[in-house]
Amino acid sequence: MAKNKTNIVRQSYNNYIYEQTKKYQKKYGFEIGKGSYDAWNNEADAFKHTFMSADMALKTNAGISKYKGDEHEIEGRNNMGQSAGEENMDRWNNAEGRKIAQKIAKEIKNPFVLKAYALSGHLEDRIAEEVMKKMRKGELITHPNDKRKYTKTPRKDTRTPAQKFSDEIKAKYHKMQEERKRKYPVFRKGSSSAKSSSGKGRWVTINGNHVFIED
Repeated sequence: MAKNKTNIVRQSYNNYIYEQTKKYQKKYGFEIGKGSYDAWNNEADAFKHTFMSADMALKTNAGISKYKGDEHEIEGRNNMGQSAGEENMDRWNNAEGRKIAQKIAKEIKNPFVLKAYALSGHLEDRIAEEVMKKMRKGELITHPNDKRKYTKTPRKDTRTPAQKFSDEIKAKYHKMQEERKRKYPVFRKGSSSAKSSSGKGRWVTINGNHVFIED
């Protein structure tokens, strides 16, 4: 039951994105095909993915936008025969959409104003405007044969300065311990290099190196 509900919500959102693509195609005149696959492997496809990624990031967050976008591409690859070029194109444009969301969120700043902007319908116009700027500058991939390759953005370091300092100290201490083990190896009883000893163990000097011999 829950799965069916999720599918209904997803299909409803996909329909919404397709409607927005058609709406702004009429306004901006970017390339679109005909029939059931009119927004496939062309400028309409690029607009659709970029717009969707930005819209979802602004209405939820960038993490959810990336997760859902990646999920869609994996499903396309595994179940719909999507080519590597098509997947690369979609992932590239999804990433550009998240950049747009970041820019708009930085401009608006206040989350309540952003929500009001979305409810009024002005957010859609703002996203579409930024998508078209990128398309006109050639920053979107509009065909699977494009040679540019999508690469994952390195994960942002979210540690505080105190945490970074603590981790650096731990790393240095660990390195010192490893160097000490290499410089002063522990020879266990029975090894070819060890000498007989009594008690729990003792330090001896062998060829100028300090070695602890365990019993």
